[in-house]
Amino acid sequence: MRVFVIGSGNWGTVLASLFAGKNEVYLWTINEEEAELIRRTHESPSLPGFKIPLSITIEKKFTQAVQPDDIVIVAIPSRKMEELVIEFKNTGNHNFIFVNASKGVEHTTLRTNYETVRMHLPEVRFANLSGPTIARELAEGLPAKAVLASSDVSLLLHLQEILDNELLKFDFSRDVVGSELAAAMKGLIAIGVGISDGLGFKTNIFGLIITYGLREFETVMKFLKVPTQTVYGIAGIGDLITTCISENSRNRTFGKYLAQGYKLEEALKEVGMEVEGVSMAKTIRRMAQFNLSIPLVSCLTKIIFDGVEDIRKELLETLNNISG
Repeated sequence: MRVFVIGSGNWGTVLASLFAGKNEVYLWTINEEEAELIRRTHESPSLPGFKIPLSITIEKKFTQAVQPDDIVIVAIPSRKMEELVIEFKNTGNHNFIFVNASKGVEHTTLRTNYETVRMHLPEVRFANLSGPTIARELAEGLPAKAVLASSDVSLLLHLQEILDNELLKFDFSRDVVGSELAAAMKGLIAIGVGISDGLGFKTNIFGLIITYGLREFETVMKFLKVPTQTVYGIAGIGDLITTCISENSRNRTFGKYLAQGYKLEEALKEVGMEVEGVSMAKTIRRMAQFNLSIPLVSCLTKIIFDGVEDIRKELLETLNNISG
């Protein structure tokens, strides 16, 4: 089976490597210069030290057409999703299996990647891949479990067979949009844990942020009509906990930089990769008009965007004023 992975960052590189054991895998890059660099070094600049299997073909995206039976796994920043699907449309690639491994929503419309893909490529068979999966841990040979979500049960069974490998195993879900929204929401809570880490706090405060954050996570998800089983499944709370406790989490790392005095753009530059929690924070700001009870999340968005002078005071006062 041919599997195309679009995105040569750490997540795309790891996924391509995992699925190369029994499939013909192509790793598509943004341009030929990046493809040549990876072919020469057998490494992604985003994941130095991790050798990409020689069996994987590295090439610029759209070097060849995809066929109806091909699986295309997309692991790019969600803000670039619409641009990519329009490229597919314009190049005549309309009918294939589309697996979204990107996390985030379009913050001005709350449109998920699924909805963006459906708007431009209604013929593709769509599945979402999310869950507690830190790319660097998988690159180190450590196991994980993710969720494949699709309304098409036969597609889920097909993907399980094709993508089966030794390290990354799969649960199934029919809740595509909920899985995507949960994956986007958890990053904001992880930023909060990173902020507390950067302030010198430890597990006492981490536990509070995760507990109160989960409560507000559920509030937002209920407002967006996401089923409770998704919130408390591995695509929800599982991904949330993993992202909060992992020192390899880019969301947590970003929050730590904020607490250490970096401005928003400076912190993003230091992380060097997409921080999906920031995108979700923009979305949450737009939801303020609905008067949801989310004081911790509101505090975090204020710290991210408003240049709070005393972050320690702001965070502690918020935590101390939350009851229950």
